[in-house]
Amino acid sequence: MKALILEGIKNIHITDIKTPDCNDTEALLKVIYCSVCRSDAKMWYQGHRDLVLPRVLGHEICGQDLSSNEKFIIWPASTCNTCHYCKNGAENLCRNIHVMGFHRDGGFAEYIKVPKTSLIKIPENVPLEIVCMTELLSSAVNALEQLDLQKNQDVLIFGGGPAGLMLGLACKYFGAEPFIVEKNSEKLKQVTPFCKKANISVSDVAASGNFDAAINAAPDPDTLIAGILKLNPGGKYCFFSGFTKSADIPIDLLNEIHYRQLTLIGAYGSTKRQMELALKILETNPQPIKLLIHKIITLENVPSVLPDILFGQTLKYVVDLQKCE
Repeated sequence: MKALILEGIKNIHITDIKTPDCNDTEALLKVIYCSVCRSDAKMWYQGHRDLVLPRVLGHEICGQDLSSNEKFIIWPASTCNTCHYCKNGAENLCRNIHVMGFHRDGGFAEYIKVPKTSLIKIPENVPLEIVCMTELLSSAVNALEQLDLQKNQDVLIFGGGPAGLMLGLACKYFGAEPFIVEKNSEKLKQVTPFCKKANISVSDVAASGNFDAAINAAPDPDTLIAGILKLNPGGKYCFFSGFTKSADIPIDLLNEIHYRQLTLIGAYGSTKRQMELALKILETNPQPIKLLIHKIITLENVPSVLPDILFGQTLKYVVDLQKCE
């Protein structure tokens, strides 16, 4: 089968590899679509803490079971199922987690082997080209649950890329009011149709007043400073995107955490339950998601789009694995 293999930093190519063999706990899926995540671009450009090379990238996957013809999205992790985190519904924190596209081969291939426990059946009314973005939406759900987001709370989101837009969509589902800040004028034009469709406020500057929560869907550490300054007393800041450079945080700003009883929270990945909830959100509101797709491409096109994805120049590329050349 054809697969896109990352051999090392900026060393990625298509090659023929053996179709995976499955044991009794695994299913062989024909990959239908796999969307390209910024994490894929980061791994190509600089590697990743959890990346094991060589690797077939891709963790936003939908596919078809060859034995039953059923279609599934894939929760991309496998865990020990015995530790404290797994037993308490936080399996994304399992110390023995293995994630497709990081520790084990992912979806930029014609076929993939998947733990049967990771399969989530796709409702027939959901378009397959958008369903692979459920994984990104599930990460947004995890962030909002870490914030314990309440109805009618105001949420400031830094970054109008796909992650920021998914966070906004999830906020609306939970009954909160998101406000997205996107400073790049070209990106702002790109995301405006989505925001109008989803009834989400977006601008190149934050709205006046303060917010109950702030989330960074952008890698600039200045969003931490800006977010803390815009929080109400008792507000919460969620680290959703890792910073790409060191942050020089003034002591006076850190003291604001003390004086106003602010809370800093991390969010990483998602659980299978959150993935199932994300699919429900997507099923009830598919039209904005369609506006996230910049272009549907073939596997051969992936290397050429990675730079644009890495530097936030575009929305989502979705790879059609039914069109391997």
